[in-house]
Amino acid sequence: MTGRNIISRELAESIRQCLGRKVKLTLKALVRYETKGDKTESRVLAFASCRLFVLTAKIPTRVDQHFHYLDIQALESRRPNQLTMTVCDRTYTYLTNGEEGNSHEVDQMLLTLATALKNIFPSVPFTHIIRKVEVDPSSRLRSIQELEAAVGNSLGSRRGRGRGSSSIGACGGFSTQYMCMCDYHGLPYREEVAWDVDNIYMSHDTRELYLHDFDYLEQKDLIAIISALEYNTWFTRLRVSHSKLSQDAVHRILHMLTKSLSMEELYLDNIAAKPEFAYKLSLSLLSNSALPLQKLDLSHNPIEDKGALHISNPIGRQSKGLAHLNMSYCSLTSKGVNMLSHSLTVNKFMSQTLGYLNLAGNSLKDDVNNLFNFLAQPNVLTLLDLSATDCAIDALFGALVRGCTSHLVTLKLSRNNFSSGALRG
Repeated sequence: MTGRNIISRELAESIRQCLGRKVKLTLKALVRYETKGDKTESRVLAFASCRLFVLTAKIPTRVDQHFHYLDIQALESRRPNQLTMTVCDRTYTYLTNGEEGNSHEVDQMLLTLATALKNIFPSVPFTHIIRKVEVDPSSRLRSIQELEAAVGNSLGSRRGRGRGSSSIGACGGFSTQYMCMCDYHGLPYREEVAWDVDNIYMSHDTRELYLHDFDYLEQKDLIAIISALEYNTWFTRLRVSHSKLSQDAVHRILHMLTKSLSMEELYLDNIAAKPEFAYKLSLSLLSNSALPLQKLDLSHNPIEDKGALHISNPIGRQSKGLAHLNMSYCSLTSKGVNMLSHSLTVNKFMSQTLGYLNLAGNSLKDDVNNLFNFLAQPNVLTLLDLSATDCAIDALFGALVRGCTSHLVTLKLSRNNFSSGALRG
């Protein structure tokens, strides 16, 4: 390593004083920051556990910029000594001071970044978090690929030995991810949250995170808890029942759904959601084709027909169908139910997967032929709830006889008017 690459003892001490003794650095690199044209300025890149600090190379040093790793959108290295980062839609280019054809320093920075993210999110691919990584030649990414393979093999062997043997932490490393998200959002780290998850949740081996368990916190503190689910693969269910959330908390739920690779069940019943929420939810679901959603509960929310129109789009495109859909008491009319039912019919998987359908408490007085068409085709429904809907019972039974005789166990039709014809049938 040449002298111009070495960070002096005095500069290193100035960095420690500037950042504080509690900030543990894994790598410090002296670089040139490209400004305008061909001009460059000396900087120090200091990699911490979840944040990159860019400091001046003078004594006393100061923090020029800092980025959370989750804000990095793209990494690019077209030349061996060049690293370009896109952060929050802004581009920053740094050049190392070594030989121009030597990529070791840039490769080390990339590996340091990948290692930090793998320590926080061990079961999620590096390129799922930073979606665009372009390095020439691609063989320079071999060390990162080997890291991911080693972590993946380690996780697989630990799963085989049982839940308690994993060193990544309780519930898939949730506490570490929660700490990372507290840093990301500038929120205080609540020890009681980590304790509840590490001890109570883990002892019950539960895969469901219930926000009501944290109702002793302020709404803003829920944001980091929700965000921690983005790249956590332990929790497969989120329950936010009977709660009125802040707009920021709702936004984080929607954002989480665009990132998650593990969320299978979503219970958002009675959270005062309206048509606009259904629209935003549909966009989140459509944006993440890897989301393994199987159960969706939006019951007791006044999303109305407009909301049903929005949510029908992702339901119709659900790549593996749904097992459970609860849209009861959503202020729907026949129009909204017909749109939902059409999406169930056009989804080629739904007739083979949907076992629970609840539309109770909606007004189905008018024609709901799309619903009857879905019910008339062979399906695997085991429970159908159309209580208090005023639906046409005669037509319903005609559909049930054709499509629901093999699996249907529970049929709920209370608070509907039964004609004599239906009773005789």
